[in-house]
Amino acid sequence: NARRISRKIEERIMLVKHAKEFGNVSTNNTKMGTTTYAIDAFACKVGSKLAKNPNTPCHGCYARKLQKLRPSVDQGWKLNLSKWLQADPKLWSKAMAFQINRYNTDGYHRWFDSGDLQSLEMLQAIVEVCELTPTIKHWLPTQERAMIKQFKANGGTVPHNLVIRVSASLLDGDMPSGADNGSQVFTKGSDPKGFECKARHNNNACGPCKACWTKSVKLVSYPKH
Repeated sequence: NARRISRKIEERIMLVKHAKEFGNVSTNNTKMGTTTYAIDAFACKVGSKLAKNPNTPCHGCYARKLQKLRPSVDQGWKLNLSKWLQADPKLWSKAMAFQINRYNTDGYHRWFDSGDLQSLEMLQAIVEVCELTPTIKHWLPTQERAMIKQFKANGGTVPHNLVIRVSASLLDGDMPSGADNGSQVFTKGSDPKGFECKARHNNNACGPCKACWTKSVKLVSYPKH
């Protein structure tokens, strides 16, 4: 019995090690308390263009600031991106799903607390992760509206447990056109145009609020930091 238990533990460790060869799912996001996945914020495609405009949410990006301040974070997020770029998408999906199923404790997962979709292929791989983790609710914020549009045009279906929130390009922006769910950032003196995020009143934590993961909440409004 002891040998059998030892073998099972060893197999589990090897599975974890193998899964992490495709990138790390994080478990230490203090704001959300959920599992998350992050990549290099400087690799954002639409976001890198928006970051040059002070009238956009991407200008002064918190993730880029954190990468500059903390080399270990910068290295980890860049490594996650590198591993995705080198991976077989099918195997990547299985590795991410394995980690989410293993480490998630609250039933909610966020994609891209840093970075954004890199390709239509990546979106399709994430959709597969959602299908492999049917009891987990997934939230994917993105500026890559063209990829979402192309995915749907190709006949892609958004799983029941995935909320894709297309972000408004400009500060105080409206609900993104054509999006099923969206988000916007409102500035001081302006009113939120959707459900207002209350994290700033809760020690910068989501707490019990799960509006971002809820499809019936069409637009979420975040105050500009």
